[in-house]
Amino acid sequence: MTQLPPDDKPWQEFLRENCPPPPPAAEDLEEQIMNAIKKSEEPAISRRLWALPPAIAAGLLMVWSGYRTVVPFPEPSNSASLEALLEDNWNGVVGATPASLQSNSKQPDGKLLANTAR
Repeated sequence: MTQLPPDDKPWQEFLRENCPPPPPAAEDLEEQIMNAIKKSEEPAISRRLWALPPAIAAGLLMVWSGYRTVVPFPEPSNSASLEALLEDNWNGVVGATPASLQSNSKQPDGKLLANTAR
């Protein structure tokens, strides 16, 4: 309980004099409390089931990540096809076409137009 400051002696005396008496305790209060606790207890199986969905998710994640490390990544047949793939991908990202890369000419309004139609 919080202690009141020592300079509040008159207030403390007033509270002690005017404090209402606590209500009488019921004869079977402890028994009522214990019965309420027994009724509200959950079955033991439901307490263990809360861990089931996270365990399933963790297991699936481990299986998927293990599968991804076991399956080899398909390698290109030659370096020319890999170079063509990378170049095509880069041109798609920056929005340039091979013709606009070679000409290096600006558009009439001074802006390069992105090639978004594929």
